[in-house]
Amino acid sequence: MRSALASACAVAAFGCSTRLGTVVGVLGPETYVPAMVLATGAVGEDCGTSVLFVSLHQPALETAITRALATVPEATLLTDTTVDTRRLVTGVYNRTCVRVHGSAAKLVSTLVLPAPAGHAHHGTH
Repeated sequence: MRSALASACAVAAFGCSTRLGTVVGVLGPETYVPAMVLATGAVGEDCGTSVLFVSLHQPALETAITRALATVPEATLLTDTTVDTRRLVTGVYNRTCVRVHGSAAKLVSTLVLPAPAGHAHHGTH
């Protein structure tokens, strides 16, 4: 009993760290990616569990992103993305979830805007 209490105090005092995943790509508020937004509000989540601190499944950021993209056909990337984590820790049963929310988009090489019927290209003279 005394050993379990000492272990619990050590975990509480020092904490622990878990890698949730890796995001491949260019990130930042000034980043420009030529993309066409297909839908806003794409959400994906992955949860991990442990029992008595023995991990049964670790949450993966990559899985949450894949699930968010799967909600919108043709989507290949997320823009304006937020990532949240939630934890439930009881000591006996623990659950950690990573949730991704953003706008689903796809890369475009050129942006083509529709013009009204009868609108001709005007050059400069």
